[in-house]
Amino acid sequence: MNQVYIVSGARTPFAAWSHGKTSSGAPGGALKDFDQFDLGALALRGAMERAAIAPAQIDRVVFSNSYHPGAHACYGARYVGLRAGLPESAPAVTVSLACGSGLYALLSAAQEIQLGQANIVATGGSDNISMLRRDVFVPSFTDAAIKKPIGQATEELAHEYGISRQQQDAWALRSHVKAREAQSAGRLADEIKPVPLAATDDWILTDPAPAHFENSSPFSGNQGTVTKANTHGLVDGGSALIFSSELGLASCPQKPWGRFLGGAISAVAPGRMGYASVPAVKQALANARLTINQIDLFEINETFAAQVLIDVQELKIPEDRINVNGGAIAMGHPFAATGGRLVLGLLLELKRRRGRYGLASICIGGGQGIAVVVERVGA
Repeated sequence: MNQVYIVSGARTPFAAWSHGKTSSGAPGGALKDFDQFDLGALALRGAMERAAIAPAQIDRVVFSNSYHPGAHACYGARYVGLRAGLPESAPAVTVSLACGSGLYALLSAAQEIQLGQANIVATGGSDNISMLRRDVFVPSFTDAAIKKPIGQATEELAHEYGISRQQQDAWALRSHVKAREAQSAGRLADEIKPVPLAATDDWILTDPAPAHFENSSPFSGNQGTVTKANTHGLVDGGSALIFSSELGLASCPQKPWGRFLGGAISAVAPGRMGYASVPAVKQALANARLTINQIDLFEINETFAAQVLIDVQELKIPEDRINVNGGAIAMGHPFAATGGRLVLGLLLELKRRRGRYGLASICIGGGQGIAVVVERVGA
């Protein structure tokens, strides 16, 4: 099969949704007027600019969307490609796997190149939940298969694995502290293509303190441990990556950032969603013929602090290698855009640290998980 290279990537800022507030307490919704196609196209334009490639060079679009507001959502990736200026002759495929949609789009794009169907593929994902009605969006956090909210299911897993409220709050604080440090140092700006009305992520706390997390009310009664503050933020955003075959690299002026080594999807009982990325990580590593100890950096989506701590515990991941610039608790989880952000952040940080291997994973409602492995190439 053909080798798959990652040529470049970019994302929009991640902005608090219109029904929420930013970290400063201001009303959210900085991106509310950009639909999911706009957000995807903005990120894709940024990725093409960084790769110094023209829209006409892209053979195919594989883009993801988790939530589908409006009658035209079915056009998905096609509108992303057209709005980014790609030729009408470039086919576009939309994929969806709930929270794992972005990583699944990357897997699908890689397969297009591996099988020789295309040489340069645009991939990623976007979501604008500000455009969703609350009575459509909020019920999606209850899994009909188990007839309970996924937060409650995670609560039960936290109890099973002996993960306390204090541990979850400490992880949430860590996420904000690291994200704030990365934002102040300009590391997050390296990922972002600014858009009108938004230049930076606005969910990250300016001055994170333990009291913010200690005072957050649990979702499941007074004795609960899973809270709004130790759960991912609700934000809008888009991310995009450019994949290429070795043949396609001949027409790319910039050297590739990395190589796509493989991935895996897993499924467990629906109520064990918070554990589901563990088998996905194990299988992705086996497919890439690597071990946990060989991975220099991990990006594990912070759907819940408890879920990340389960991954750390079960996979024995050194904490100094995981989410080193913060995670979704601080930056927010724009659903389909998250997968691209994880891989984009991995490659940029691997370059800074001169590391080699990175792994990204996401747990998915319904008891599923997905993981991908990448390798940094070049200087």
